[in-house]
Amino acid sequence: MTVAVVIPCRNEQMHIGALLDAIAAQTRVPDALVIVDDQSTDQTRRRIADWCGAHPALGARVRVVEGPGRGPGPAMNAGISATNAELIVRLDGHCVPEPHYIERSCRALDAPEVGVVGGVWRIVPGAPTQMARAIAAVVSHPAGTGGAAYRHADRPGPTQVSVDTVPFGAFRRELWRRLNGYDEGLAANEDYNFNYRVRMSGLKVLLDRQIVATYTARPSLSALWMQYRRYGYWKAEALSQHPGALRWRQLPPALLLLWTTVTTLLTIASFTAGAPAPVRHASMAGALLYPLALVGLGAHVALTRQTSITSAIGAMAAVHTAWSLGFSMRVLLGRRDDASEGRAIALGHLVRDDRASTI
Repeated sequence: MTVAVVIPCRNEQMHIGALLDAIAAQTRVPDALVIVDDQSTDQTRRRIADWCGAHPALGARVRVVEGPGRGPGPAMNAGISATNAELIVRLDGHCVPEPHYIERSCRALDAPEVGVVGGVWRIVPGAPTQMARAIAAVVSHPAGTGGAAYRHADRPGPTQVSVDTVPFGAFRRELWRRLNGYDEGLAANEDYNFNYRVRMSGLKVLLDRQIVATYTARPSLSALWMQYRRYGYWKAEALSQHPGALRWRQLPPALLLLWTTVTTLLTIASFTAGAPAPVRHASMAGALLYPLALVGLGAHVALTRQTSITSAIGAMAAVHTAWSLGFSMRVLLGRRDDASEGRAIALGHLVRDDRASTI
C-alpha cells in the first residue's frame, strides 16, 4: 500500500532537518512526504528547500502545503487532503523516528482490528541546561504525564498493547475520511480526540513498543507553562464534546485549582472566625496537600533521574498548575475565540512553538 508521511509544523527551523534526515534513513521510505507549514515566521521553509536540494531522491517526493494557522488538527486535514496515499503516518517537527518506524507502523496496520498504531517516545532535553534536563525528566515520569504509556519507553510490558491514545499515529486514509478527519475546533488535544473516535468506532488504538521516536521536550519553564496551559484548556474543550474520554489520571490536575482555592478560603475563614484548633489544622493541611505533593514528586523525580531538585520541583509544579489553570479557564469561562487568529487563541496568546499535542 502507498504510504505518505504528513508533518504539521510551525517554526521548526531548528529541528526539521534532523527529522528529514531520519525519514531519508527509513527502511520503508514513504511514497510521499507532505509538510504542512502552519504559517511559520522563521526559516522553516528555507530549511526544507535547502534539504530537498541536497537530497534530490527524497526531495522530489516532498510537498509543502500552506496550513491555515489554526493548529495541528486543521493542518493534518490539509496535509492528508493533499495526498492520495492509502496509509498515513503522522510525524512531528520535534521528533526523530528510528529507522524501522514507518515499516513497523505499516506492518501493524495489516491487522483489520487496528485503527491507529503508534510507538513510544524517548524524551530528550530541549537545551543543554539544568532546567531543560529537569523538564525532560518530569515529562517522561508518570507523575508528570499521568501515566501515558507512550512516554515511558523503558516500562516493562508486552510489545503490543491496546491503549487510549498514542503520539502522532499511523492509520488508513479511509478511516480518516470515514471519521470526518481531525476536529478542526481543537487547537490541541486533536490527536486524543481522533483516537477516542477511532475506539468508539470499534477499532483498536495500538501501542507498539518497537516503534520508537526521540522527542525533544520544551527548553524552558515558560515554554513548558504555555504548552501545558494550552493542553489543559483544550482537554476541557475536548471533554465538553466527549465526556466519556475522561480518565482518572486527569482528575487530580483538573481539580487542583478548585481544591487549593476552596481549602485556602476555608483556612482563612477558620482563623478569622476563631475556629477550634483541629478545624484550623485540618483546613490548613488540606490547602497544603497538593503543593506539598508536587514538591515531593519533583524531588522524587530529581533523585531517581539524577537532575536538579529545585528545577524538577519547578517543572512538576508548572506542569500541574498550568494544565489545571487552562482546564479551569475553559470550564469556568467557556470557549473564548478570536477569529483574527483563526480561533487558535484560547488563552490570550498565539503559541509560538510547535503545535504538537499530548495528553
